[in-house]
Amino acid sequence: MPDSRRPGPGPGPGPGGADHRTLPVIRYLDAVLRRASVPMEAEPFEPDWGDQPRSHKIYRQVPGFPLPDQVPHPAAPLADVLPARPQGLGEGFTVPLLAGMLRHSYGWLSRRLQITADPGQGGREAYGHAAWARGSAAGGGLYPCEIYWVCGPGAGPLPGVYHYDQPAHALRRLAAGDVSPRVREALGSAPTAGRQFLLVTVRFWQNAFKYGEFSYHCVTMDLGCLLRTWQTWAAACGIGLRPRLWYDEPALDRLVGLDPATESVLAVVPLPWRGATAARSDRPGPSPAPTPRVAAPLPERSRTVLRFPAAEAAHLAAAYDSGPPPGPRVLAGAAAAAEPAPPADGQPDASGYAPVPLPAPAPLGAGVAEALAARRSSFGRFSAHRPLAAAELAALLRAAAAGRQLFPDEYGGEPPSHSAPALTRLAVFVQHVAGTPGGLHLYDSAAHALIPLSGPAPHPFLQRIYTLDNYNLEQAAAVLFVLARPHAVLAAAGPRGHRLLNAEVGAVAQATYLAAAALGTGCGAALGFDYEAVHTALAPAVGPDTWPLLALMTGHERPDRPRFDAPLVPNHPGPRHDLCPSSSPSPSPSPRPDRTGRR
Repeated sequence: MPDSRRPGPGPGPGPGGADHRTLPVIRYLDAVLRRASVPMEAEPFEPDWGDQPRSHKIYRQVPGFPLPDQVPHPAAPLADVLPARPQGLGEGFTVPLLAGMLRHSYGWLSRRLQITADPGQGGREAYGHAAWARGSAAGGGLYPCEIYWVCGPGAGPLPGVYHYDQPAHALRRLAAGDVSPRVREALGSAPTAGRQFLLVTVRFWQNAFKYGEFSYHCVTMDLGCLLRTWQTWAAACGIGLRPRLWYDEPALDRLVGLDPATESVLAVVPLPWRGATAARSDRPGPSPAPTPRVAAPLPERSRTVLRFPAAEAAHLAAAYDSGPPPGPRVLAGAAAAAEPAPPADGQPDASGYAPVPLPAPAPLGAGVAEALAARRSSFGRFSAHRPLAAAELAALLRAAAAGRQLFPDEYGGEPPSHSAPALTRLAVFVQHVAGTPGGLHLYDSAAHALIPLSGPAPHPFLQRIYTLDNYNLEQAAAVLFVLARPHAVLAAAGPRGHRLLNAEVGAVAQATYLAAAALGTGCGAALGFDYEAVHTALAPAVGPDTWPLLALMTGHERPDRPRFDAPLVPNHPGPRHDLCPSSSPSPSPSPRPDRTGRR
């Protein structure tokens, strides 16, 4: 990447607004928010489906080894681990446990066919266009993330850099040698335990060939879906995962052999490893080894690869930003309106309406592996003939609120008691929920109640603001909107604030999907709506700087839907049951007949 692309140095963002480093991200964000009325591309853009890229990177003729298929499934109930609080005291990862997490998050779980109302799903019955279901959600089912394991000493395999081969469920060694000190060096002065790291990259063209300029906004939410899946899986095994978004990104891109304009490291996840001694970046250690030569993947399959200047400028501004991470006190200012102040019992809040208490959430008895295997998108299959139970809506809202805590640790070296605040809040249009008044509400997670708001009736407003044709929103029992103050977050966190916020939004979506899978209800996420229209409808209640970033539809689906689901994951755990010490072994569920395609 030529140095001319790198933003120049400058002071960090102040509390009153963003500095020049953040301007490309602000311009990009503004274009996203008005995309329903002003196209983001300078010229009309249509995807070339005959020239689309591969669904994953391929490294040929490099050594590697298959990961075990049969691993013990975490037995902790999903409801206990959605807030990503470890259940019990886990001893750390092992190779089989890591294999289970990778398989159930981004590996291929089943081959699915489903009749849907989504015109983009046409031709999926052909084997060459198979819909391979995965545990984590991804915009358009495109799955642009790639996963690399920087394996240090003590893990078992030869130290080096490994790439996760998704279809084969295998690891390919791209470079040999211990380069974990380079990752610790890139992470900076904050304490980092261990010598094992997962690096999550995004191949921008994998999504941009379909969504153009909008793709960068989409893939940063995909990142949050994947990170939340890992945290949920690890928490069920008594392990806490602490993803990092602030580090020397160009250094890690060079380590994996990436061109930042086409693919970049968007998150680092240190892996606590069983039996490993702690290694901290603030302790003296050996000098990092020279950057090894990394094997190259097969060239891009698309004959024509387009560049999208606004998305690229926003990404590079974040990639080359060397500012420190924001402290939780700074982020708290950006999230000042993220939760309403709890009103007195039974008294109206500022909206003039008395809160509507929700019942106890319906139990989410499914295990993590079961919920990940059953996770799917409803597309156009909602039916209002069977209302959603109030307890089911309560469970979905509580899960969505729990999903917000993607980065529970402190930032900027502040005391651990100062955890990062949630940056998002939830609004919900209730339509077909038994025993619950219809209309527009805010969800107060502290009081577990709905706060009614003055606003448009759900129908026909919701269908009018939806810009696609794969959902009939009138048939959804409820439509949740994830709200945030994006400009305030950028002012507080700098260029990477866009990633931070969108990752949290993606985590909310993944938690909601998993709760819906456990309940047996439908769920679908959408970004194709008129942001300005929803903002206008909500602004009197939530303020003019609060914007909707994601819509989540939920409700029961039409019965007797034709489908085909051939699972690829073994139905039973392996012979060893001591790999997840915080939970007893639990057999994998038999295939359920109501699994369908992916998001």
